Amino acid sequence: MIANSLCLEAQARGDRTVVTTIRGSGLLRASRPFREGGATRVVVAHLGPGMIRGDAFALGGRVEPGAHLIVAGQMATRVLSGPAPATHAAAWHVAAGATLKLLPQPVLVSTGASYAGTTTLELEPGARAVVTELVQRDPGAAVRITTLVRRGPRLALADTLRLDGDDDATVVGTLLVLGDGDVGALDRAAERCLGVRVGIGVLRDGDVLARVTGPGVREVDAALRTLLD
Repeated sequence: MIANSLCLEAQARGDRTVVTTIRGSGLLRASRPFREGGATRVVVAHLGPGMIRGDAFALGGRVEPGAHLIVAGQMATRVLSGPAPATHAAAWHVAAGATLKLLPQPVLVSTGASYAGTTTLELEPGARAVVTELVQRDPGAAVRITTLVRRGPRLALADTLRLDGDDDATVVGTLLVLGDGDVGALDRAAERCLGVRVGIGVLRDGDVLARVTGPGVREVDAALRTLLD
């Protein structure tokens, strides 16, 4: 097990979702579960000043059939400069008829720092997932964020966002809707996103990927929230 890790498991019981496992170590912490209708929300926090010196974090778990789990971040995570990249790996299995929403807070990568994040989703038939990412890269920082989605044995998506070099600071947000993506609704929501640029594409299985760029974290975060609504 990675020193900084957190595992969550959720099951459907009647009309509600119950978190049956919260198992963590190191600097990752989870709140108690909060019920939101038929869904359950868990808020994840990093202890300490940020990620430095090759810190490695791992988050993941299972959402069983019919359950609806929301995993949100508590606050932005700052990645500080150090001799090795800081890494974050997330791996989730979403069972048939289940829904997973991953809604982390922004990752702020400082000058001289390097950050690599990987999210892997395994979706059974009828599973649905919504994933957001927001990263701010200061000049001189390096960022690589990869998302892998598997439907059974088939690789349904391999997406990598790579930002590096000494150009100006960069803020990029990503929204991925896997299953039942309504591109028309997203297009209409994008028209309400002011001060940013939004690109929306439909993927092979009808999934939807949206990218947002803008002048700052506040503007891009507001646009992602508009798209989610």
